[in-house]
Amino acid sequence: MTESLGFVGLGNIGSRVVPHLLKAGHEVAVFDLNKDAVAALVDLGARAAESPSDAAKTASVVFLSLPTSQIVRSVVADEAGVFEGAAAGTVIVDHSTIDPETARDLAAAAAAGGFAYLDAPVSGGVQGAEAGTLSIMIGGEKETVEKVRPVISTYAGNIFHVGPSGSGQVIKLANNIITAVNIAALGEGLSATVKAGVELDTAVEVLSKSSAASFVLSSYFPRTLFTEERPTGFALDFMLKDIKLFLESAFKSNIPTPVSNIVGDLYRIGNRDGRGGKDFTSVVEFYEDFSGIRLQSKGNKA
Repeated sequence: MTESLGFVGLGNIGSRVVPHLLKAGHEVAVFDLNKDAVAALVDLGARAAESPSDAAKTASVVFLSLPTSQIVRSVVADEAGVFEGAAAGTVIVDHSTIDPETARDLAAAAAAGGFAYLDAPVSGGVQGAEAGTLSIMIGGEKETVEKVRPVISTYAGNIFHVGPSGSGQVIKLANNIITAVNIAALGEGLSATVKAGVELDTAVEVLSKSSAASFVLSSYFPRTLFTEERPTGFALDFMLKDIKLFLESAFKSNIPTPVSNIVGDLYRIGNRDGRGGKDFTSVVEFYEDFSGIRLQSKGNKA
């Protein structure tokens, strides 16, 4: 069944998710401050909305994919926001990565206004969004999750209902800090290994079949860090933002985070050194600079 949808935020994820919704036959009103991003989707059949409120006017589901908690609050609850334009019963599906408290606040405000709000951060990056294989971790009411599941399935390979409001953000932040720690550990270990004379490709083959194996090592590094071009799939500054959110949330829960604090410092160094817009794996360049080596696969050399 086709539906009328709204989508606010057409960055790396949103701009790649909307085409899946259009291909499935849904009507989609899109809004973003980036007019070129809007125009590109209008060319595919979307409608350009004048505001988040306008995007929500006829939508049964409004999707958000935005960079910060503050922007999400503004887009949802400020003048010309989603609440202003949405009809009773509208479901807001927020694919942004934000702090759990903001998610819970917005869920409560939505319920008071006759709407529903799901915090539904994503994992899988640009490649997953393009392929329609994103993993979605959702916090909110189970009945609401089931209501929107058919629409989300057009661009998601895995949809997890993980608990009440805020739970999606909690597990997404855990996912990202674990990934960041893994990247830093791999960078340290591989740099030391290559500096000691072992070929990178040999080290990767051995580690990928040993207890150090991980998705980052076998799948993500070969597409990013190990290449000559080192394309950006998820910016270092975005990961730094998520690390800060994790650390703030853990602090409020009185949970010690010594490893995460150290890794956060490495990402801050990356930001200081001008790598904020580069892929988040570029944090490993800290070790390359120190050791004077480059972690590039022979298969990716010109």
